[in-house]
This record gives sequence, C-alpha cells and structure tokens, in this order.
Amino acid sequence: MIRSTAANRLLRIRRRRGLTAMMAMIFLSMASILALGMYAASTTATASARNIVEGERARGAAESGLRWVSWRFTKMNRPRTTAGAITPAVAAGLWPGIKTSLTTDLNTMLQPAERGIVPDAVALISKPIAVDATSAAVTGARFVINVRPHPLFTGDPLDARYLRVTSTGTYRTVSRSVSMDFLLDKKIRYAMVGKVPIQLGRNVMVEGPIGMTVPGKYPPIYAISDFRSLNPTLTNRLTGFDNFVKAIHRGYDNRISVNDPEEAPLAKDAGYTDANGDSFIDEYDLFLDFFDKDKDKAITAKEFTDPSTGKMYDADLFATIDALSPPLTTTEAQRLGYRDGIIDNRDAYMKVRGQISLAASSADWNANLKSQNKVIQDQLDGPISPADGELPIRFGVPSGEILDVQPNMFDTASFKARTGPEAGTTKTRAGTAVEIENKVLAPTDSQVMRVTVKGGTAYNVGDYVLKTEFDATNAALSTAQKATATNVTPANATEKVPFGSTAYQATYTRPVFRNMHFKNVRIPKGMNALFDNCTFEGVTYVEMQTNITTSSGATTKDPNEGMNWSKKMKSGSFSADTALTTTNSYGYVEGNNLRFNNCTIKGPVATDNPSAYTHFTNSMEFTGATMFDNQADQTATIVAPQTNIEMGSFTDPSKAPSTLVGVVVAGNIDIRGSSKVDGSIIVTGDGAGSTTMGWFGASDAATEPTTAMPEGGWGRMSIVYNPNRPLPDGINLAIDIVPNIDSYWEGK
Repeated sequence: MIRSTAANRLLRIRRRRGLTAMMAMIFLSMASILALGMYAASTTATASARNIVEGERARGAAESGLRWVSWRFTKMNRPRTTAGAITPAVAAGLWPGIKTSLTTDLNTMLQPAERGIVPDAVALISKPIAVDATSAAVTGARFVINVRPHPLFTGDPLDARYLRVTSTGTYRTVSRSVSMDFLLDKKIRYAMVGKVPIQLGRNVMVEGPIGMTVPGKYPPIYAISDFRSLNPTLTNRLTGFDNFVKAIHRGYDNRISVNDPEEAPLAKDAGYTDANGDSFIDEYDLFLDFFDKDKDKAITAKEFTDPSTGKMYDADLFATIDALSPPLTTTEAQRLGYRDGIIDNRDAYMKVRGQISLAASSADWNANLKSQNKVIQDQLDGPISPADGELPIRFGVPSGEILDVQPNMFDTASFKARTGPEAGTTKTRAGTAVEIENKVLAPTDSQVMRVTVKGGTAYNVGDYVLKTEFDATNAALSTAQKATATNVTPANATEKVPFGSTAYQATYTRPVFRNMHFKNVRIPKGMNALFDNCTFEGVTYVEMQTNITTSSGATTKDPNEGMNWSKKMKSGSFSADTALTTTNSYGYVEGNNLRFNNCTIKGPVATDNPSAYTHFTNSMEFTGATMFDNQADQTATIVAPQTNIEMGSFTDPSKAPSTLVGVVVAGNIDIRGSSKVDGSIIVTGDGAGSTTMGWFGASDAATEPTTAMPEGGWGRMSIVYNPNRPLPDGINLAIDIVPNIDSYWEGK
C-alpha cells in the first residue's frame, strides 16, 4: 500500500522523537556521571585541604611547644653546680635535678589536666598542653613535650651535655613533631654584673652586657663621654648634641636613627649628620666629623695629632678604639682594621656594646634626679648598642633574672688547696732574689740578709737569703765557718689607704717584702703587708676572718656592721689618721689589708669569703706598675668575694697595664690605669659607693674628673665579655639550657 506524503512525514517525525529521547537519556547519564565525579573530586579536595590545614595547625602547635619549653627553661628554677665546666659526667649528674625542676614547673600549670608528667624511665614527658584557651575548651591544638638526655643510641655523636627536646603537636586527628637539641652550659653572661652602682670613665669601653642587681642606689650606672676632653669646640658641640637628644629622642641608647621619620628630620635641621654612614647619629659622628680632615670616614694618627704639641690629643683613646672587638680565642683571626693605626667603621666604636639590665626603674631613677633638675640622660653619655631586637636598657628587672649575686655563691677552697704545704714541699732559695714556694708566709719572711762573706756555706757573695734561714745555717757551723751578711730588711711602712687617695679611710703600719719571688704562697690574716717589686707565680691565697660580727657577737652580712667591725679598737679610739697595728686594732689582727706595688702577678689571687663587706679591713691594692699576666689559670684572675680591690694609681692613670683573664670577683673593685678585662667582672658586696672603671680623679669619692688630663693621659680600659672562658670551680651558679638552633628538625 502506498502511503500518502502526509503519512510518511508523520512517520518520520515519530521516528525522530524516539531518537531524541534516547539521546536525552544518554546525555542525562553522562551529566550524572560527571556530577558524581565532580562531587567525589570536590569531596576529596576538601578532605585533602582539611588534612593540610589540620597538619599545619598540628605543626604550629608543635613549634609553639618547642618555643614554650625553651622559654620555661630560662624561667624555671634550674639546678646549680659548683663545677666550673659542664663535662659529660657533670651533666649526667645534673639530669635528675633537671627532671625535678621541670616537673615542679609543670605542676604550676593553670589547667589541672595539664599538670604533672607521664611516668617514663628515661625521658620526661608532659601531659597534653593546649596552645590557647580556645583549644583548652574543645578538642583543638595541643602539644606534648618529651625531654631526654643524649646519647640516644650507640654511636650518638652527642653526649650527656645535650638534651633532645621533641614537641609533638596535635590538632583533631593529625599529629606533627619537631625536635631540637639543647646544651647544658654554665656562664656568667655579663661583662660586668653586681650589687654596686657602676661608673664608666673616659677611655673605658664595654663589649658585653652589664647588670646592676640592687634597686634604690643611684645612679645605677654612670658613664662619661670619651670625647669631651679633646677640644673645647668639640666639647661644646657634644654638649649641644646631648641636649638635643635629651629633648627629642625616645629611648636611652643616645643614638638617632636616620630612618626615624620624626627624629631624623629634626636632627638634620639642627645640623647633625651621620658622618660615618652607619645609619645612626651619635657622639662618634661628631668626633669623626671634627678630626676627619679629608672626610674619608677615618681618623689617622696624623689627623689626631695636636700640631701645637706634636702629640696625639689622647693616645690612650686612639689605642682603645683601634683595639675594640679583639680575637676571643687563640685561633680566631683578627678582624679587619684591628690595631691598624686608623680609627674607622671597622673598629665599630660604642661606649657600651650590649644590653644594660637594671633592677632600678626608670621612674625611680628620674625621681631621684628631679631635685637636681636632671634626667637619666644627664648621667649616661655615649652610644649604647644592644644585640638586634633588644632594648638598650631594661629597667625594673628582678635581680634573679639578671644574676642573683650572693657572696655565699663562691667557695674558694679549691684555690687555697693549691697554696702552702698542700701544694707541695715548702722551699726557700737564696740568690739574686729570695724565692719562697708552697709556704704560709710569716712576718719574719720579710727579713732578708745579703751575704758579704760566704764562709762554709753554699751561699754566694751577694746572695739574698731569708734571715731565719741564714741564722739557722750559721748556727750549725763553727765560728770560723760562719757566713757574714748585711741586714737589708726594709723598714716598716706607714701609709694611708686607699693609697694615694685624698679620701682615705684608715692608716696602716706594714711589714715590707721587697724584691722577692713567690710561688703558691698563702698570706695569713693579720699580715697587712706591702709587697714591693715582687713576683707571684701559681696561686696566691689571702686568708681573712670570715665571721664578721656585730658588737653583740652575732654574725652579720651588713656592710655597715662590717665597717664598725673594721674600726673596733683594742686601745684608744679609731681615727683615719691613727696608725693601726697588732697592738691597737682588732681589725688589723683579723683582717688583711695588702698592697702590691710594682709587682708582676702570673697567676690567680684568691681570698677567704667573709660574711660581710668590711670596706678597708679586707682589702687589696695593686699600685704602681703592678701587672697581671695570668699564666697559671685562665678561668680566673681575682676571686675575692667581699674584698675591696683597688687597681691603678690615683695620680698617674697611665700606669699598671694589665690583662685580667677569666672572672674577676670582688666585694668591690675600682680599676684605673691601662687594663683589659677578658672575661667578666662580678661584684658581690653592696656596701661600697660605686664600682669605678677608669680614672675619676685623685679622690676615691670622685664621680667625675674636674681637673685637666694628668701627665701620661687618662689611662684606658677595655672590658670584653668572653663566652669562651670557662669558669673556675667553686662558683655555685644555676646552669643554662641553651637551644642549638642548627639542630632543629621536623618529623611527621
């Protein structure tokens, strides 16, 4: 049957409609598959992103834990040791104390669930600790601290001096860990620290931190400009700059940054520029601008020479700046420009290079100055440059956070054991000088004979011999064999103390030891001698009465009672002009006031440790050209807690060139002359007016020299903190637990 055209057209339409439905179903299936795929991909990506975020949160928690425990190590009550060096054996003995200290610290956590530790036979493991309050309330970011000592395995290159600290952070179900090694160490981390106000005179520069631990003593630190005395024009310019800084500068570093948007334009308008290009404007820029004639940012010896005299304006100042930042070990290379005869940026001058930490608050210090119409900056000249990120001065710092200096921290018994008969057989020798070794000295040891006829003795004509030895030798010989000699014993000396000061405290009658050679000798209390032109090798130990008492007989630590004890008389009344002797003074018999004049001291000097600072009764003075050249013990040059130390001349500051290595411990210490401290100065007494570095005039009470520069110059002094110097045994200090940043490691 033949269909009509209309019927055929209708059939084709119907066929097309079936095909469309089929295609629609195919595309619908494909779209569904794509949607499911996209959903699956989206879900996987979301989970992956969540895992990444949670992993980063966990790692952040772990790093927070590592920083947190590092901070806790500095704040917790760490164990103490008298050992000078932390050896592996010493470190192993410290580990139980470290565990106890950290456990005690963890027990102070605010959240009860975070207190205490997880029991472990080897390591210390904390409870989970939330990183913040939100995390504490819900299942959020937490960390667990694991501390254990090395060695961790056989062949571990690290020993018991190192702790491995691992912090494991957790966020929801994800954990990450980070680790770092910490070193057990023991250091006095200050160039100068103590309980007495510090004065820094002209040509005195400090490289290292400074600390003064007692509030209420003013000024806690006092510093004089190194450049004021050179030329009147420069002095006026410096005065104007100091007043400008005082008026507009925020802070106490005495430096204006050229990048400060407020202060720098004001400095430019006032005519002050950064002459040396170090991005700061300070006193050195004015000094450089004045003497740098060719404007090459350097001062040569020729430029620093006064044409009217042919001499340097201040040779000591030039030499001190040129020798800043010396090598701290024998293997360390000298820096560029070190002692090259030119002052420039390579010398990097600063009055103080390090942070100053003070127990006094800035408000209290300023309040103390208010009646004088002064502020802190009036007592603090010269630029101060702390380490990056540190304030130049920290005020109101607790003494324990600086260094809680107490006299009972020091046990000098190990030094005493290296002197007298404990050090070996006592020996005396005759010759061009009397030699005494391993002996407890007696006053009669100052009595010396010079042989004129040797007789039957082994002496040579011209030999010097102890009178006691000479008499004993002659006593064993017949009259014909006896030697003859001239008594050359020096007459006793009577002198004011401190020697050469116009503000003396007492007068002493002294036996005199002259031109003698000592090795490992002990000086008993009550000697009060003058040693003139003598040499000391090995250890020199000075005995003193350690039990300082009040008038009622009670032991005291009070320096005021120490002064009363010093003035206690057997007969008559005390006067600074009355010559003290064994017959009229209790302090003379029980104490030891010694003077070393024109001596060479080749080893450490140590003393007993009195309960109180006694001012002049227990005191040692090093005068004339006395020089320290410590070849016996690099850990310490002077360990004399509660003893007053005077070094240098009140009239000629250029004398007494010395290098004091290791620690210098004193009840109080004043140093004049040309000296270098390669280590740390620690002041234990709190009865002195100030610890004075540099020449401040002819009076021990002077706070600023008002006279012209003395003949020979102001002297010079460099105090350099040397972290490479080990401490001597006997200083009972808390250990440090120091992070080794290079050991940082990330785990899973």
